[in-house]
Amino acid sequence: MFLVMDVITALSFLCLWIPCQMYTFTNEQNLHTALFPTSYDRNLRPGDDRSTPLQVNITFYFKSIKEFDESISKFSITGALGVHWLDHRLTWTPASYGGDLQTTLVPQKKVWMPFLVNMLMYDPLVEVGHSDMNVRLDSNGHISWVAPNIFESTCDADLSYYPFDLQTCSLRFYLPGYLQTEVLLVPIRSTMATSEYSQNALWDVVETQIYSETNTMNLQEIVMSVKMKRRSVYYISSLVLPVALLSFLQLFAFLMPPCCGERVGFVTTVLLAVAVYLTLIQEKLPEGSEPSVAYLSYKLLGDFMVGVVMTVGVIIGLRFYSREDNVEIPNYLQRFHKMILGGKFCLKREKRKVAWTDSNVAMNNKVEDKDTYDDDKDNESSPSLTWKDIGQATDRFCVVMFGFMLINCNLVYIIVISVIH
Repeated sequence: MFLVMDVITALSFLCLWIPCQMYTFTNEQNLHTALFPTSYDRNLRPGDDRSTPLQVNITFYFKSIKEFDESISKFSITGALGVHWLDHRLTWTPASYGGDLQTTLVPQKKVWMPFLVNMLMYDPLVEVGHSDMNVRLDSNGHISWVAPNIFESTCDADLSYYPFDLQTCSLRFYLPGYLQTEVLLVPIRSTMATSEYSQNALWDVVETQIYSETNTMNLQEIVMSVKMKRRSVYYISSLVLPVALLSFLQLFAFLMPPCCGERVGFVTTVLLAVAVYLTLIQEKLPEGSEPSVAYLSYKLLGDFMVGVVMTVGVIIGLRFYSREDNVEIPNYLQRFHKMILGGKFCLKREKRKVAWTDSNVAMNNKVEDKDTYDDDKDNESSPSLTWKDIGQATDRFCVVMFGFMLINCNLVYIIVISVIH
């Protein structure tokens, strides 16, 4: 062990004094001249045996999610496409060129290149990579090409469970003109390389996949898919909760004194605020979504409809408060009042009045006191309602009913949708 280390150390010091064998600029220049004679045709695919398809190995180095705009179905990521293949025409013996010329860089435009095209392109057709880029060529004819770029594609979002949704977007590359019997696209690995991935502020990457398939046109495609989960905390704090709190704020309109005259103005202002949030969410979401539009849209529409019915309830309650007491109260409103506030609130007690009026008689005559007690009992059994009582019963009914509706429309949505999806 120590003898081997001593030999390595001695050789390293020897190379400092005696120049070790290393290829020169002339060696590499001669190599390029020999590799690319006039007979080399970059338009012909490599492969000495034309009955065997050329294998092109592909991988992807995932860097970050640049953008995902659901309204225009645009998905873009940054990364590098790694492509590897063999060209039997570009081989050499390293011993003939300085002894250690194992690899060299070659301009991309001088060799045959796989012309990869994204089937799900968002912008007009563009070639992957740039003509001024270089490829790395090994002595055995192995070519490595890594093309960094911003890759854009169309991606139809399924926003049914927005903002608790999962989205899967893909890049689909193929070689125009080549059949699988001529060029075979093979993924090196089943997932993207994510060692250099940078987290996105709005999306968490759940899973990546790379696989090949044959489309309906009998063309082979390399599919690179990204499964993403939306970070819903921002949307809950900035959209769902404010709308829920505004909706519950409308309930306080029924607790305001009816004489202040601000009930209708208050509930209408809050309703307009809910309408503004409804407009904001509709601007962010696309007009169509597969298989259905966002359930949040229905939820916000439900909040708005509840707010409209609340406004109607406030107006009806104020009409009850403003009616004269000489107007007869219908029987169905009396039954409604008794059902909401209970029978004891439907009675107007007059016992105290009778006691003060007949106090002297009651003190001198026990029989008359008993009669007075019986009269009080009769008075207690006779209902004496006012329109103010009907208004109070309406307020209590609206608070309970609309509160229950809002709880179902908000709390149930957040819990059920987040748990199910």
